Amino acid sequence: MSLSTEPKLISYLHSKGIEKGIPVSGTFELTSRCNFRCEMCYVHGENCKSKELSAEEWIALGECAKDAGTVFLLLTGGEPLLRDDFRRIYSELGKMGFVLSLNTNGSLVHNYFDLFTSNPPSRINISLYGADGATYENLCKTDKFSVVVENIKKLKELNIPVKINTVLTDKNAHQCKEIISLAQELGVQISTTAYAYPQVRLNDDYGSNSTRLSYSEAAKATVDCELFRYGKEAFLARASKYLTLSNGMPVNTVRCRAGRSSFWITSQGIMRACGMLPQLEAMPLESGFEVAWETVKQKTKEVRLPLECLSCKFSEICRACAAMCYAETGAFDKKPEYVCKLAEEVYNLTLKEYNKIKSEGEDTDENQ
Repeated sequence: MSLSTEPKLISYLHSKGIEKGIPVSGTFELTSRCNFRCEMCYVHGENCKSKELSAEEWIALGECAKDAGTVFLLLTGGEPLLRDDFRRIYSELGKMGFVLSLNTNGSLVHNYFDLFTSNPPSRINISLYGADGATYENLCKTDKFSVVVENIKKLKELNIPVKINTVLTDKNAHQCKEIISLAQELGVQISTTAYAYPQVRLNDDYGSNSTRLSYSEAAKATVDCELFRYGKEAFLARASKYLTLSNGMPVNTVRCRAGRSSFWITSQGIMRACGMLPQLEAMPLESGFEVAWETVKQKTKEVRLPLECLSCKFSEICRACAAMCYAETGAFDKKPEYVCKLAEEVYNLTLKEYNKIKSEGEDTDENQ
């Protein structure tokens, strides 16, 4: 269950970007290398270091993105802090005036405290896939849990905004509540999802990720996390909005920002609407940034999602996107069964929990 808490200014800028065809935000995937081996990852190992763009190429792309109207820039990987030239790339992009943010596993952040203090990012998003060392190591194949937690604490001391991102799998879903509690103890935001993308960037095995939960398990984890995180009263308030069924998706075209007001550039320099959409791509270093962006925009406009979504009452809950459809089925217009079943089960479990809490409240009132 997700209700947006995005600042209105960002939403406004993206709405204008979509209206005028401006790439308001972008993602630079600086590397696909990583010092972790998280089992559900769909990026790690895709490319080797020799194929990565140089610092000069990333800086040049930054200049082009700035000229095209990009305001927000996310640096990601792989693990971007593995790059020997990360300091230079980050510093030069910072000088261009971007609102920079960073995705990282957090294990190397301590090497860059000085950099982030002198030029603070708008936020550092840290992947944390366990509440203790044993669970963390079982999934990520590393013993860096305590290092990551200490780095988060230090970032807080430096007043650098931190958000924890957690993907729930068969290896860590049992610790969902503990992970949320840890984030609360650390005083940082947290985002959890029980949807793990198929690893189609590593292979052509559409609809498959060996570590992900069944749709029913994922739905239960989603609702349990929401209830634990917000408590009964807030859960009811959120659910009352969330449980409104729709008459179906208004259009079966791309509805998110991918290829409309945002772009993604892979470690090899390929511009895509988003990182999971290899069919919607262009080569900015060959054709030029503006031409590449126009190409990606046009390809995005031509995408058609499953016709079934037009009449599905769970469409606002599900919000199956082009990336999910492609990763699940290998096509944009095929129904992603796992995603559809997950959405319906989340609705059913949320409604069940909602009615249970309301009934408990009525019983309490009668007994007073």
